[in-house]
Amino acid sequence: MCSYLQIYADIKLKDHIVDSLLERRLNDFYYTHCDKYAARNLLISSREQVSGRKQYGRFEIFIDYDRAVEIVEYFYGQYGRDNVSCFMIQSVEDFGKN
Repeated sequence: MCSYLQIYADIKLKDHIVDSLLERRLNDFYYTHCDKYAARNLLISSREQVSGRKQYGRFEIFIDYDRAVEIVEYFYGQYGRDNVSCFMIQSVEDFGKN
């Protein structure tokens, strides 16, 4: 059994997060570009305010629970909860393993 961890982060943090994951020997994860929709007053640039969205990225990792908690605590400590959001589903079964 493992946990499914999703990390949503401001696009400007993408390279830092990738480096942090690789430094922790996590080299099997996925990244997808996405947008965060928010009230215009929460968006910084004029481009964001016109479109109503902010560029974000989503990282998806299948990992054991203890390592997931460690990573979440690290990212919240480094970047704060305004730039990073983490969600986890526990007890995911890997059907690829016998």
